[in-house]
Amino acid sequence: MKKIILLPLAASITSFAAMPAINQLGFAPKAEKQVVIPGNDASPLEVIDLKTGKPVLTVKAPYVGEWDASGEETQVFDFSSIKKTGTYRLRRSNEFLGTPFEIQESPYIDLTKGALKWFYYQRAGLNLEAKYAGKWARAKGHPDNKAKVYGEKRTIDSPKGWYDAGDYGKYIVNSGITVFTLLELYEHFPKTFDSLSWNIPTEHSKHPDLLEEIRWNLDWMLSMQDKDGGVFHKLTSLKFCGSIMPEQDLAERFAIGKNTVATLDFAAVMAQAAYVYKNIDAPYAKKMLSAAEKAYAWAKANPKIIYEQPSDVETGSYVHKSEDALDEFRFAASELYRTTGKKEYLDELKQNPFNPNGPWWGDVNFLGIYRIALDKKTFGDSLSNAAQKILLNEADNLTKEGDTSAYRLPMHPWNWNWGSNSAVANNGIILLHAYYLTGKRDYLDGAQQTLDYLLGKNPFQLSYVTGFGVRSPKNPHHRPSEADYVDNPVPGMLVGGPHLGKQDIGPENWKCDDYAQANKPALAYADERCSYATNEVAINWNAPLAYLAGALHSIYNGYGYLNGKGLK
Repeated sequence: MKKIILLPLAASITSFAAMPAINQLGFAPKAEKQVVIPGNDASPLEVIDLKTGKPVLTVKAPYVGEWDASGEETQVFDFSSIKKTGTYRLRRSNEFLGTPFEIQESPYIDLTKGALKWFYYQRAGLNLEAKYAGKWARAKGHPDNKAKVYGEKRTIDSPKGWYDAGDYGKYIVNSGITVFTLLELYEHFPKTFDSLSWNIPTEHSKHPDLLEEIRWNLDWMLSMQDKDGGVFHKLTSLKFCGSIMPEQDLAERFAIGKNTVATLDFAAVMAQAAYVYKNIDAPYAKKMLSAAEKAYAWAKANPKIIYEQPSDVETGSYVHKSEDALDEFRFAASELYRTTGKKEYLDELKQNPFNPNGPWWGDVNFLGIYRIALDKKTFGDSLSNAAQKILLNEADNLTKEGDTSAYRLPMHPWNWNWGSNSAVANNGIILLHAYYLTGKRDYLDGAQQTLDYLLGKNPFQLSYVTGFGVRSPKNPHHRPSEADYVDNPVPGMLVGGPHLGKQDIGPENWKCDDYAQANKPALAYADERCSYATNEVAINWNAPLAYLAGALHSIYNGYGYLNGKGLK
């Protein structure tokens, strides 16, 4: 394997020619537009219209900031006043910097499609045909029609679903937050996603592409519910396989670990999906709602069964030490009350107040906050006001972080962990929900800043999405991309991103070199397949990327929240 070592571009060039860190997909005319240039040069920056060759804006050098996360001095230039579509380039001291960028009406439409199309590439139990998958076509893997129930003498039929990450496991807990995020995207912008398509096979003619793709995973999730209502934690082999294609992985597969958390995540998204699908497939929605209520009843009867990884199982555990299932109860009760209107679920919410934690797969508390904060009519003043207070307080905290950051990034110091890029995307979603609630432009601009970071406004000047931007990851930790003999990885994947956890650095047989020697979290990233800690991909990372890109696309093109007035 060819080793790829990424360094911040500014580290190898003199300060007067420091390379700009900018969103490589460009900007919508009415979006906030910023570029970060490392260094402390006092020279102004010109924005050149490449069609005319003339400057359209000159920006004086701003104050110099220092970013603790990277140890850099930087200057942030704002050119939001330019609203004319076209192709532009930056120039300083008569020297062009970086590559051209565009201002266009729909800069994130292809990204939205690509981030969502990736879920098709993650489908288990399906031949990916060339007419849909192009050069990434592959044979069907893991039909899972006779998966063993771990520790028992029976099997279940559990086909379909998405491979969770760079491996071939399927996990209920991670599917929960993923499906919620994608369903919310559809609910919030139906005019966009009723018509938007990205070339995937369809089984259900009335389904828009987004609901068609989500249904592939919902069908699998339904198969993971046991007869008593409880839901198994995951369906995997006992150990991770090597870098092989799905059809080559013939290890036995097991449904493992029925537990409270997985059952409640299942209950929540089934209730949410029943609400969304009821007008396009009423029998399917009825089936999901019945499954949701049965699952919730099981969880109420078994409130403290927390998953414990068996000693001979090495695949992802998706459980954390402080797990108590209270956040999952909030999440499930909020979705079930909205869909059913039954007082018992409202009473549960009143007895189990929300807290500021989340959102990530290990704490889904904030998913309930989203639902209740934006729906006072359903949930009432008291609950909704409490949820709004938490939402807006967190949005204000993130806005403050962004305003004072030398990279203009709304990100907390504790977000530098495994999957830091998904934390950035989820921060953008928090800010968008605050924008829906208040209409404050600062929140929308903060969401734009999170997408800017993911698409190149970072110390590596790297788009963290495969196949998008002028510089993107080539060696993600993703078994199909490692084993398919195609030079470019499957497109549309958001890699995990930098942090100092260094879980893949150590005495193991398979390890990465110490890419974190600088001891700066924003610089601790390696574009190497061995770096599963920084360069793996996952469905719960792509879902917030898709939401962020899809929401901004919709807003900039005239569709606000629930098709209200956008910015266009």
